[in-house]
Amino acid sequence: MVVWVNFVASLSWQLAGRYRHTRNSSAFIRFISASSTWGIGLGVAILILALSVMNGFEAALKNKLLSVIPHVELLAVDKPINNWQPKLAQLVKTPGVLAGAPFIQSDGMLRLGSKVKAASVRGIDAQFEHGISKLGDFIQQGELKNLGSSQIVLGQGIATELSAKVGDTVQLMLPQLSEQGELASQKNVSLEIVAIVGIGGQLDYQQVWVDINALGDWLSLPPNQVEGFAFKINDIFQAGNLARELGNQAEDYVYMLDWFRTQGHLYQDIQMVRSILYLVLALVIAVACFNIVATLVMAVREKESDIAILLTMGTPPNVIVRAFMWLGWLNGVKGTAVGALLGVILAWQIENIYAIAGKLFGLQLLDPTIYFIDYLPSELHWQDICLTVVVALLLSLLATLYPASRAAKVEPARVLGQR
Repeated sequence: MVVWVNFVASLSWQLAGRYRHTRNSSAFIRFISASSTWGIGLGVAILILALSVMNGFEAALKNKLLSVIPHVELLAVDKPINNWQPKLAQLVKTPGVLAGAPFIQSDGMLRLGSKVKAASVRGIDAQFEHGISKLGDFIQQGELKNLGSSQIVLGQGIATELSAKVGDTVQLMLPQLSEQGELASQKNVSLEIVAIVGIGGQLDYQQVWVDINALGDWLSLPPNQVEGFAFKINDIFQAGNLARELGNQAEDYVYMLDWFRTQGHLYQDIQMVRSILYLVLALVIAVACFNIVATLVMAVREKESDIAILLTMGTPPNVIVRAFMWLGWLNGVKGTAVGALLGVILAWQIENIYAIAGKLFGLQLLDPTIYFIDYLPSELHWQDICLTVVVALLLSLLATLYPASRAAKVEPARVLGQR
């Protein structure tokens, strides 16, 4: 029995190999066969590349932007948070929270010479801030170890618009509000630029950092009061749940904010584009697989006499079915293998390719003033490669079923009687 099974399998494989390499087939059949192979290969390669680029954007979002902005914030609603140190220490003990830091924020105007720029001013405690943010990793000029009361850190975009550099003195204008929330006056302070931070995107054009105690004094906040707490958490996708949990534990009346409210659209866009690309390119692969159907239908018609002779000699129909399944599926296997290899190479080198193309042709697909990166990231995930390969091979195999089954239904008497 085992010998018979091996014989059938061997015969099917030999027939597939013979029909595949025969030179008697028409040029049109060979063209359709080649187009199906390269169509599948191109679809697999582009799909692997596209998924890798989407993975790269997601990794850049996590490792760059989300390493600077707080994952969760508790912002005071009507009055500042008093005696904040023990309250923050208690909240940091919440499971899932890695670190916390106090902050004060305000809107202000920066002036250097004749140039003026509006900015969001954030007061931080440098010692606490290092626990929740990697702000120091993105310093372009200067250094940020301790932030003095007369010092300021600028975003790269703001520094560019003001033509500012480390060591310059800028004037910060802050609004002074009355108890009714109306503008009463303004506070002007002169600050030395000690560092310029380049994170990427709009944050560089909107944010400046100063010492929290100094900002509280400028805004006439009583000592030992802050406007809110910022937290770094273990799982960024649990930010909403942890924000609610921290808000419920807080003793003060606070807004519960998380990174998804401000930057979630970027993550949603990445996931949406990933889904659309996968669907579209999977359909491209499916269309290429339809060429396998056309190739096999024409091959069956061309080899009808050979099939009739084999059936007359007692060859089981399932051998014919397997032979033509092998014949068609080998096109899919070849295209998938070549496409997977090409896709991995492109995904591995796309950053360099994009950089070279940018220098040669002046291309800039990602505007650094809008996006948080100015390069094309890529991160290969083996599960994406495996899924793409499996889908391509499965579609290729399914495409062979109908024409292969038709081959086994050839009527020897009719075919041989016509000769």
